[in-house]
Amino acid sequence: MKFLFLVLFALLAVSFASAGHPNYQCGRYQCAPGSSCICDAGVYRCVYHCNELTIVQTIVNSWADNNGSEPKVQVSVDIINKSNRTVKDVIIATDADLAFNQIWGVNKNGYFLDLPNYATIAPGAKYTFGYINNGKTAAHLYVANVYLI
Repeated sequence: MKFLFLVLFALLAVSFASAGHPNYQCGRYQCAPGSSCICDAGVYRCVYHCNELTIVQTIVNSWADNNGSEPKVQVSVDIINKSNRTVKDVIIATDADLAFNQIWGVNKNGYFLDLPNYATIAPGAKYTFGYINNGKTAAHLYVANVYLI
């Protein structure tokens, strides 16, 4: 009985520890937070650094609400395809809690930002979207998923 209790307690602890991290499927696997899922010809792999895409964030405006006590920034984001193949199904992950009504050009799904289904990025091309973040800096963004065509 004690063994069963310890196993259940351990499972509960693991579920609480992983609840705050955005996890997603990568084929049969799950990539760790901060990693990118790359699908190339049906072969899935998790990589820590995504060489296929580069994310460039530019703060285009800043202000403060409530007499300067709540700073905000407007950010323009370029996703640049550095590979020699067209990419689709791009998902960007963030650890920031961005508001639904303050993001444009992508769909928010929890801590994931999905490019629209029709969006593909040709080699050397870019896709641009934007958001407003609380604070004085841009949010931490990384490539969570990309499908090479």
